[in-house]
Amino acid sequence: MTICSIQILGRRIPYSEQTRAGRLAAPVLTVVVAVGLTLGAGQSANRVAAIHQQVVFADMHAHPSHFHRANVSRIEPDELARYRRGLIDVVVCSISTDAPFSGDYVKRDGTEVKRGELQRPRPGELFAFTLDRFARITRTVDDGDAVLATSPEAVLDAKQQGRLTLLAALEGGDGLEARVDNLRDLYRHGLRLLQLVHFRANELGHIQTYPYSPGGLTPFGREVVHEANHLGIIIDLAHANTETIMDALKESSQPVLFSHTGVKALHEGDRYLADDEIVAIASKGGVIGIWTNGESNPTMDEMVRNIDYVKTLVGIDHVGVGSDLRGMASYTREFGEDANFQAIAEALLAHGYSDSEAGKVMGGNFFRVWQQVSASAQR
Repeated sequence: MTICSIQILGRRIPYSEQTRAGRLAAPVLTVVVAVGLTLGAGQSANRVAAIHQQVVFADMHAHPSHFHRANVSRIEPDELARYRRGLIDVVVCSISTDAPFSGDYVKRDGTEVKRGELQRPRPGELFAFTLDRFARITRTVDDGDAVLATSPEAVLDAKQQGRLTLLAALEGGDGLEARVDNLRDLYRHGLRLLQLVHFRANELGHIQTYPYSPGGLTPFGREVVHEANHLGIIIDLAHANTETIMDALKESSQPVLFSHTGVKALHEGDRYLADDEIVAIASKGGVIGIWTNGESNPTMDEMVRNIDYVKTLVGIDHVGVGSDLRGMASYTREFGEDANFQAIAEALLAHGYSDSEAGKVMGGNFFRVWQQVSASAQR
């Protein structure tokens, strides 16, 4: 048994990394249980606010203001205000670095590259596209409207000041252009999360959607996983096929995420996770992000049903929320275009979740993984 600790709002809360049926079962965030017991059953908004005082709330995957594809200079203030109203502390801002291959984005000069227009990016173009989108995150920070989430400590400091943090992320490692030095360069810019693949099989691994291709993690993918562990970059396996998931879990010394998905046992389709994939990710200490997808989760009850499934299968320590905001055609009704994250927390409480359990889903589990990844890199 390894004794560790988690820091939440300046407090150090010890926990044990134990395995139960091969799964991590660390009892984190139990500090919030007593808070909820003092509140009436009808005061769900107050209960959520009390939980939020003790726990970091996180959106594990998003494209706020459609910054990754639209011709914008930064993330819009109105979008940031939605996150603040939703009590979110840290937003994972994801750059889809395969866009120069697939289209559906607007260049800086206003030229629209339509979806499906086959492109052949020139050498250096993918990395330049990535840096351009990255600059939209840092511009938002430079304008003073948010804080760059370069470490768990930076998020805690910002939370104490009532400020929102933005965590820079890649959705697909295509923008690395098969050079690990580019990963190191992006880390120096502030990159802290790497999703290995998106909508094309790339130099790192293979995807779960059409066009299907056999195979798992590539030799370069293995190198990137090791370097991400070394640097303290969170690995996200969203969009990866089963072989790539299992290979990455073998190679990574740290827990990983699958940031935005649903349960395949409840939904037909490629984008969802089978039970064995959920168990494997949880066994490594990782977290499954349930998304606010209006097609598969039209109501909040349906979204909670997915969360319930993961909780029953592998435990409450392995489920979170990845909205995919501005990355989908429709959203869960109660969440909506206005991104009502509080509706998720209130639904969890209404379905009998304790304050501690709701806090874990709303971001505590994600933050625990990031703290572990960061601490390991520092060691």
